[in-house]
Amino acid sequence: MIGGIVAVNYVIDVKLASAKRVKVHTAVATTGPVNFLVLGADSQALDNLSDTMWVVRIDPVRRHALVVSFPRDLWVNVPGQGLAKINASNNGGPQKVIDTMKADFGISINHYVQVDYKSFQGVVDAIGTVPVYVPYPARDDKAGFFSPVAGCQNFTGYDALQYVRSRGLQYYSVSKRAWVAADAIPDIDRIARQQDFVRRLASLAASKSLNDPLKANEIVNRVLRNLTIDAGLSRDDVLTLVDTFLGINPNDTRYVQFQTIPSSEGPNQRGESVLYLHQPQVDPMIASLGGTGIGDNPFINGSSRVPTIPSGSTRTTTSTAPTASAPTTTPTTTTPTTTTPTTPDSTPTGVLQPGIANQSALGPPAVRRPPC
Repeated sequence: MIGGIVAVNYVIDVKLASAKRVKVHTAVATTGPVNFLVLGADSQALDNLSDTMWVVRIDPVRRHALVVSFPRDLWVNVPGQGLAKINASNNGGPQKVIDTMKADFGISINHYVQVDYKSFQGVVDAIGTVPVYVPYPARDDKAGFFSPVAGCQNFTGYDALQYVRSRGLQYYSVSKRAWVAADAIPDIDRIARQQDFVRRLASLAASKSLNDPLKANEIVNRVLRNLTIDAGLSRDDVLTLVDTFLGINPNDTRYVQFQTIPSSEGPNQRGESVLYLHQPQVDPMIASLGGTGIGDNPFINGSSRVPTIPSGSTRTTTSTAPTASAPTTTPTTTTPTTTTPTTPDSTPTGVLQPGIANQSALGPPAVRRPPC
């Protein structure tokens, strides 16, 4: 046993030595929960904007992880930059994103991880394929995604990469004989697809790694190839992450829970659509990350701190946070199911589901069958 532990620790040290490191100022980790800031970036993009922004709170005692997505179009105060979309904070590098989390929400970040989207493709290729539910024939010409058949599809690495990048997804309407917009709010609905995909990917990666050491080595190599981590990330931190995620079940959130910061559409800013924090639903979620509140950030609630919202222009994204009185302009609410799934068509507990913009034109979705 001792020899095995020493061998594993040595391998982790060697693997970590090959990862790209970046120097950032982070909060000192304690024996309690630890916050990881995880950014997903597209190396093919022409800017430094982060497409995916998560805060992952690991509680090693409870072996529980809370993964909270921050929509990239969230309108916040970026330190030294003023009001901007939260993903613009990455223009100032990883330290600016860390500082934004602290200044805007009182969230302390202990470790930083940036994953290139290519890692999705590499890990999927190492595993083989990942089953993904597609309710209708789907495409995104800009991302290069195409799934001509609805239902449970096995995605290759290429398919997976285009799927998680998609911001202009369309479904095919048989009645209209045309492709129609799939997403009610592209930023939010893409997050829901990404969370579902990562949950399934992590489950498959963990199960295959436990049964095949060579496969585990290949998966780790694929991840590290496109990974940037903070200079202080140690072997112990990695072992804590591994221990938490080993038992992940895509339909069980007792150990790994995914949520999304509640937000609403509102007035455009600088000619672009943005999302505003939604009060008071956001408060308990920020608190669950060890944060102290939303500070001076604009938000929407009954006494809105942003200009009047045109009628019918809002939709709120919520999670398991308590609900409160509706804002002046009542948004359409997307609330995840709170019951444990009992059939193949059930939704995993606590999972934000994508909205469908043209449901009436699309008709009933395909039946969701195992392993999706």
